[in-house]
Amino acid sequence: MSSVERNDKYRETERDKEKLRELRRRRLNFRLSRLKKQWKIFYKSPYGKAGFYIIVILAIIAIISPVIQLQSNPSTYVAPTVDTTVPKLLSENFVGNTTANSSYQISSYGSSTTITGSNWVYSIDSNGEIVALQLETPSSSVIGKAVDVFNLSISPSVPVAMSVFTLVESTNAFTGAQVMSNYIMVATSSGHLTLARISDLSSSGSPIDPRLVSMQNVSLGSGFALPPISSVLPVNQPSIPNIPFLSSSIPGATSNVGKIIAITENKGNSTFYLNVIQDSGLKISSDKSLPFSTAPSGMEFYGSFFQSSGPQLVLITDKSTMYAYRDNGSLAWESNLSGMNFSGQLQIPLSYQRTNSPGNFVIAAASNATSSDLYRIYTSNGTASILYTFASPSISSISSSYGSTGFPSSILAIVGDEAYVLNGPNHLLGKVPLTSGVGTYSIPPLYDPSSNTYIISSTSGAFYSLTGSLGTNPFQWGELPQRYMKGITPPNLILNAATGTESITFRGLNGYDYVYSATGVSVNPIGPTFHTASGAIFPLGTNSEGNDVWSQFIGSFAPDWVVGIAVGLIGIIVAIIFGMIIGYYRGFISVAVDTITLVIYLIPGLALLIALTSVLKPSLTNIILVLSFTAWPFTTFTILGIIRSVKQRTFVDAAKVSGAGTLQILRRHMMPNITPLLIYLTSISISGAVGAIATLQFLGIAPLTILTWGGMLNPLYDNYYLAAIAPWWVFPPTIALTLFVMGFIFLSRGVDELVNPRLRRR
Repeated sequence: MSSVERNDKYRETERDKEKLRELRRRRLNFRLSRLKKQWKIFYKSPYGKAGFYIIVILAIIAIISPVIQLQSNPSTYVAPTVDTTVPKLLSENFVGNTTANSSYQISSYGSSTTITGSNWVYSIDSNGEIVALQLETPSSSVIGKAVDVFNLSISPSVPVAMSVFTLVESTNAFTGAQVMSNYIMVATSSGHLTLARISDLSSSGSPIDPRLVSMQNVSLGSGFALPPISSVLPVNQPSIPNIPFLSSSIPGATSNVGKIIAITENKGNSTFYLNVIQDSGLKISSDKSLPFSTAPSGMEFYGSFFQSSGPQLVLITDKSTMYAYRDNGSLAWESNLSGMNFSGQLQIPLSYQRTNSPGNFVIAAASNATSSDLYRIYTSNGTASILYTFASPSISSISSSYGSTGFPSSILAIVGDEAYVLNGPNHLLGKVPLTSGVGTYSIPPLYDPSSNTYIISSTSGAFYSLTGSLGTNPFQWGELPQRYMKGITPPNLILNAATGTESITFRGLNGYDYVYSATGVSVNPIGPTFHTASGAIFPLGTNSEGNDVWSQFIGSFAPDWVVGIAVGLIGIIVAIIFGMIIGYYRGFISVAVDTITLVIYLIPGLALLIALTSVLKPSLTNIILVLSFTAWPFTTFTILGIIRSVKQRTFVDAAKVSGAGTLQILRRHMMPNITPLLIYLTSISISGAVGAIATLQFLGIAPLTILTWGGMLNPLYDNYYLAAIAPWWVFPPTIALTLFVMGFIFLSRGVDELVNPRLRRR
């Protein structure tokens, strides 16, 4: 073949290819043009338009669901107990105004005249009125009863400290039982001390309202530089928490005389004095001048209940020095820090107050401009060593467990909005964040030995129960500030003598006394909130199990789409194959398939679903297979009728005469005629599949581990009141499920109007 012939043949081939490409372009343009016309017809349908937008919105949410759901594992995630568990309010009552200086307005809570707990809590208002608030009793419905006990008439001075404690009055000669009385000690800004004896028992021993029995006073002549303290600390008994039982006579103790320790300031010459006052007659036994130029930062008493002879010390911090004074006013030792100043926060593990040991130490916080340290300073000689160093220059507050003969099981230090727990020198057990923006955490946490927890509180009224061992869920409960309280005074932990339960008591700066349970109660389901103790947000609240409803709701979009599309496609493919076999072919195979399809179709759908789901293992794949198995018979019979109708058309006979094969006839002539119907049936199948799995999960038949809207509604099956109690939990999946089904129904109606001109004319 010559080159000219080859070139001619090449050009002819190229022309043929170009004609073929042009034909394809025209065919594509024709199809696009037809699609545009069909889309315009479809879009004019209000049903089709509504269905289209509903489906697009639901599809977009499903695509972005991994980004907008707050929890990556919404089916197993449980909200922290600090957000969903709160202490129960047991008692409250208005008891009077607070002082302007709320840092000194310390509400103290006292015992009954037995060592088994308390019946009342006591507080003082700015005018000196002592008020008792009754604790909860199992036999009485009187909760929140307040009683005016007596008035000190301290105006114009204000109270700066108050303590309620029990002193032993005598011992029964026959039974050996101790007879105790409650005492209230009040210190005022003018340097005045009052010790009042009260009683809440009648002469026969039955409970009565608290009343004043006797009172003694002393004036120190100078104002207090720090609130005075008692030498007798809370009694530590195995069944009783750290409650304010103060006694001047504890079995086994060598000293039967309680002391009141005070530091006063002579404003005239700026001199500070250490005053030791006996609780009997309020006699001043020591008046020691202190080497301070400014007010000291902190004071603590060491050695309250030594059962053998040992040094009882008054520990005072001033700038970078800690002084240890004996109760006669002599200096035992002093400890100096280098480059650090004591903040005044001191903590002595309570067991160290019972037994004198060389290993006993006081925990103290100190800081400079850039960092802060937690020190242990041995009470035997004042030797200091660093327990832990913090990058922050401020430690808000400290506390510790009771300890025994060695290092306490835990030491708690709050730095800013973080709680650090140590279980050894320079050994951090862990740290947990506290809620920010709720005031400072300058109130020393209360340690509860019965549950090994710390009650942490902020000045604005947030308080939490933190376990000393931390663990994966360190908080037992939490309570955010209540605005009506306007802040709180330092709380106390108290044992209710009537119920044997622990309570937390404090005064709100609104003038109310409050009593809360020391154990938490679940408040699930909680409503939508963007402000929780843990910092988590719950736009749709939680359900009764504490799961995040928002994350479950958003996380259900994708599984519902997967189930719907998978069942819809599988059902339509099976239906096309079987429908064409039955509708086009004749013979044994066609009859057999027709019979099998009819048998499955006649079985009640719900009963068949229940039977299949009870046999197969619970999984998403098996649920899809079960729903697909029950969905294809209806679609098959619908396609079957159309195939048999189209088969009788003339163009099918013409195709057979022209030599077209069976597959070509089915593909080129049958499929185009049933395509709109297939779109319609697929839409119905998708919505039906989502409705079916929702029904199965609502009834508890399908596994609830599959995250869907129906699974979220399962608890409603046993408790339909949830719709009223927690609408944020019930309504979102109900609305989404309804929109999903309606969207595909509207879509199918729009397609129906597209292929049926008679519907468009209506």
